[in-house]
Amino acid sequence: MPKAGQFQPKESRLLIKDLCLEVRLGVPAEERAKPQRLMISLEITVDPSPAREDDVSSVVDYGVLVRRITDLSARETQLLETWVQWIWEICLSDARILDATITLLKPDIFSGSVQVGICQKVVR
Repeated sequence: MPKAGQFQPKESRLLIKDLCLEVRLGVPAEERAKPQRLMISLEITVDPSPAREDDVSSVVDYGVLVRRITDLSARETQLLETWVQWIWEICLSDARILDATITLLKPDIFSGSVQVGICQKVVR
């Protein structure tokens, strides 16, 4: 229990916005034949315990998450839903992550400014 006046967040969310990767993704083989842009955003609810005296090990490191998600770009898949599963598996590796809303957009599938994709909330 925090002492009076001690900082104690009620809720804490980690944000990763518009991570752009070149991936091979799509149902038809022609779509997967060449890399296309995939825009990834996450809003992650984390354990709201305050950081210990500026100690990075006491918080979820977004740099680690970004690097591990970026490493996924070497994989090929048909479905955006598969990407959500892969990203959620990465999130599960840190017990402080409670849930995540994962948004994936394919900005180049249709001409003009239309973007298509999915947004899924996943929980432990």
